[in-house]
Amino acid sequence: MPSAPTAAAETPWVDAWVRWERHSMEVYDDGERDEADDGEDELPPPTESYDFAYTVPPVGNEQEAREIRLHLKGYHDDSEQTWNSTGLTLWRSSHHLCHYLVSEEVTTLRDASNPELRILEVGSGLGRCGLLAHLLSHETATTILTDGDTDALKQLRENVKHNSDKDDDRISCCQLLWGEDSAKAFLARHNGRKFDRIIGSDLIYVNAVTRPLFETARVLLKEEEDSKFLMAHCARREGNEVKLSTVLDVATEEGFGHEVLVEEDDISVFCFRRLVD
Repeated sequence: MPSAPTAAAETPWVDAWVRWERHSMEVYDDGERDEADDGEDELPPPTESYDFAYTVPPVGNEQEAREIRLHLKGYHDDSEQTWNSTGLTLWRSSHHLCHYLVSEEVTTLRDASNPELRILEVGSGLGRCGLLAHLLSHETATTILTDGDTDALKQLRENVKHNSDKDDDRISCCQLLWGEDSAKAFLARHNGRKFDRIIGSDLIYVNAVTRPLFETARVLLKEEEDSKFLMAHCARREGNEVKLSTVLDVATEEGFGHEVLVEEDDISVFCFRRLVD
């Protein structure tokens, strides 16, 4: 059995700093720091609840469909908490990625012929897609939900705790800041074990995160032919300043080809695979 991952201290970080073009709390002067959320204060109790039910078709020798229910807590999309940490609410693209996982990916996720299936969610936020992927997968698959934002991680851990069995050691959450160096450090802490699936929704809304995201995927995705990065993207999300063409150009530069799996109004689900030399 592989050894357990090495724990790492978390770096205080909230994603509002990307919008403010600041990368840590050290950039504040004394007056600014009093007004800024530095990620150290306790979050107030969540104000919003989100309930989802998914009917999963039988796979393989299964005789009946089964139902997966998720109960998540978070904050309203115009709250102060969400302004600092966008992962503390739900965004529209998560619905499309979840639908795709249930309708198209479930057979692969349930396939026990890959007993060491590894799933990574990046930018998990409240954990909707990652939790669903975990509950869809077979009994020996491992799922890691990640976010860079330390406030989002607090609520993510609560949602994971309330939507998984307390004895389930196949699911965990931890911080993952995007970028090649951070991804390599993350990989080293996880014993060099890469992932069969990387998933995420509503990940890109400022240009500064685009290349670090695809660097992270390049470092952490397995080199296998069937390994893939599934990403749901909303082109017209409020505050989105990134052109889709820029996202796809950066993906190509980082060694990924893409396929559009779902296209509905302003939301697309993409499959990114490593380009073959």
